[in-house]
Amino acid sequence: MSTIQHEIGIESLAIVPIVVDDMDEALEFYTETLGFEVRSDDEFEMGGETGRWLTIGVPGEDVEMALTPVDEPYYDDKTRELLEAKLGTQTWYTFRTGDCHATATALEEAGVEITREPTEYPWGVEAMFADPFGNEFSVFEFGY
Repeated sequence: MSTIQHEIGIESLAIVPIVVDDMDEALEFYTETLGFEVRSDDEFEMGGETGRWLTIGVPGEDVEMALTPVDEPYYDDKTRELLEAKLGTQTWYTFRTGDCHATATALEEAGVEITREPTEYPWGVEAMFADPFGNEFSVFEFGY
């Protein structure tokens, strides 16, 4: 750990948000189609309104994905607008795979939309897919 890192205290990336229209549909897609696991699924109260904190992750990995709804009663207008703008965009989140071609084929066979077929680069092979809300992700087979 560098001196600066030690002083600042950042240890690792923990949670990344995924903006969705429907948390239950998202939960079904990520767990039943992609095989992710539920890390937390809890109700909470904020500003007198009830919300839901739902995170999922790739089994065996530490990073969690927070399934973030576009509209919650406790959101202010600015937050609501920001999330609406992010829904259905390319996340640039990348999942590692040992065989990009096989993973893309398996995703397609599971009914997942492949938005970019596997493409060869000097540093590896990448394909893109979308969740039911239009959020795009990369699967990458590293070549180094």
